[in-house]
Amino acid sequence: MASNTNVSTVPLAGGLNVTASDQMLAPGECVELINYEITTTGRYKRVQGYERFDGQPAPSQVIAANLPGFPFPSVEETIEAIKLGQQQRRDLINKVPGAGPVLGVFGFEGDLFAFRNTADNSAAKLHKATATGWQEITTPALLPNGYYEVREGNFTGSAGTMAIYGVDGKNPAFTFDGTTFTQIPSIITPDAPTHLDILPSQILLLSFRGGSFLYSAVGDPFKFSSVDGGGEIAVGQEITGIEAQADATTAIFTRNKSYVLYGSSAADFQLKSLGLRSGALEKTIQSMGSSIYLDDRGLTRLERVQQFGDFEGATISQKVQTLLTQRLQNVKASMIKREKNQYHLYFSDQTALTLTLYGSEVMGYTQLRLGFTPHCTWSGENAQGKESCYIGGEDGYVYQMDSGNSFDGAVYASSFQTGFMSGGKPEYKKRWRKLVIEMQSVTQVDAQYKCYYDYADPNIPLSDTLLGSGATWDLNEWNNALWGGASTSWSDLYIDGVSRNMAVYMRSESDYYPPYEMSLLFIHASPRGRRR
Repeated sequence: MASNTNVSTVPLAGGLNVTASDQMLAPGECVELINYEITTTGRYKRVQGYERFDGQPAPSQVIAANLPGFPFPSVEETIEAIKLGQQQRRDLINKVPGAGPVLGVFGFEGDLFAFRNTADNSAAKLHKATATGWQEITTPALLPNGYYEVREGNFTGSAGTMAIYGVDGKNPAFTFDGTTFTQIPSIITPDAPTHLDILPSQILLLSFRGGSFLYSAVGDPFKFSSVDGGGEIAVGQEITGIEAQADATTAIFTRNKSYVLYGSSAADFQLKSLGLRSGALEKTIQSMGSSIYLDDRGLTRLERVQQFGDFEGATISQKVQTLLTQRLQNVKASMIKREKNQYHLYFSDQTALTLTLYGSEVMGYTQLRLGFTPHCTWSGENAQGKESCYIGGEDGYVYQMDSGNSFDGAVYASSFQTGFMSGGKPEYKKRWRKLVIEMQSVTQVDAQYKCYYDYADPNIPLSDTLLGSGATWDLNEWNNALWGGASTSWSDLYIDGVSRNMAVYMRSESDYYPPYEMSLLFIHASPRGRRR
């Protein structure tokens, strides 16, 4: 290779940026970043898969050594046997009984529960995931077509009295202790609260259509009369969400305004306007220390509204604003993944936008392309104290996210395309000679790539390449391959092009191998003179 070859190091970091021009993109930012997530260290990692769930054994837990015919003659036959065993388990897992979308899903005390309309859509029923599948839980008669929202709370202060509290916009609020489902009557007609939260002072807040919310007596979620210490506060617009904050205040959101409730009881409650022209869309409000939510201006954190007011500086989604603007009317649900510091926003076109935060710092955005339409979500700790994330689908299935390495048995693709990179000299032509990719993986990764030169698509086919190294994953029980952690490897891809700048596109797909992480690009190029 020529001695005057220069090497540019490009950290793959910064995430998706679809609003800046090519020359304004930071090195490592992408104009396409699909089915990757951004780690808290800022790197790009292929997302893990998901699989249907009803409490029966998970397809992803099939082990080769437990299958008939083990050991198998080859790696390929072992993988096929595992996939067959996974599919046999998958075929046994059922939708939540009934019709229509899953109306709500939540976990409690290590168990998972889901609501769905009955087969004739005349009522809603609650079901529990068990080792034999979904089992109906006895409840009072419930009107159909609600959208369930729940909180976990304890109004006695005693150990062992934790319970679920929920609303759905169609029926009275309820409490559920894992066995007994009890409705909570209010003093509002119709008695069908839409949103809720529980204050640290053991007060239940319930919002109602018409633009008001009730607060209960301290320590008693069944009492709302002023005689008992309860009451009603009106805000004049339909409430889209209630979210208790870490600083002991409570945010009350409407579509176009936001408020903060100060105080801990009727004795000192004060409701003050926060954003006179900044509200929140329903189903987008989540808590990550401070509330994060979607408004017409984009994704916003409540603490930034407190700092910047109703101005553009309060938003944190400038790099993906065009994507959000196109989908404002198509939001289906949102979810946070606490262990990953991520906020996910799901849309009706089976896509999602992911945001990774590190403290208050935005690490970046990515997009997901799913194989189903989400309707409701829940994330929380399972019986082992680990975070579990579930989505109730429009198709009636409950899906466990970050589980398995397929999209419910299907192959899924991950792809990224960088912005056009000039090596710091946008006016100079270069001969591009070699692309080196650093990645971390526990297996080799089959991928395809191509390069674009001078902002143009050369319309060339994808080139096959093999990335990564390491022992054969998931087969160590029979071939004695031991693995102690991810392997960092460099893959050399020889390229040939002359231009001022270059972009890299890469795509991989699998329904079996685990996620890998992309870290760095090293781009080798020789100068060829200034553009005339």
